[in-house]
Amino acid sequence: MKQVLSDIEKGLKAVEASFANVVQFTRYLVHSQDIAKFRRVRKELFPTMFPTHHYPPNTLLVIDRLVQEDFLIEIETIVAL
Repeated sequence: MKQVLSDIEKGLKAVEASFANVVQFTRYLVHSQDIAKFRRVRKELFPTMFPTHHYPPNTLLVIDRLVQEDFLIEIETIVAL
């Protein structure tokens, strides 16, 4: 998840935005056993990503699979510019 969020941050910077512009996340996990890990990473990173502690809505869905077998997580990010 850290790599995915890093990639999202690069995309935000490319359009002169930041995590402050994020208005919603939808996260897709392939394995339900990764939920605890997801929560730990979120608890670790979100205070830095959102220093005001006003986090955007986060929907977490566990799904059967993503488009490729080796993909385990996808994060849809909606941004207001």
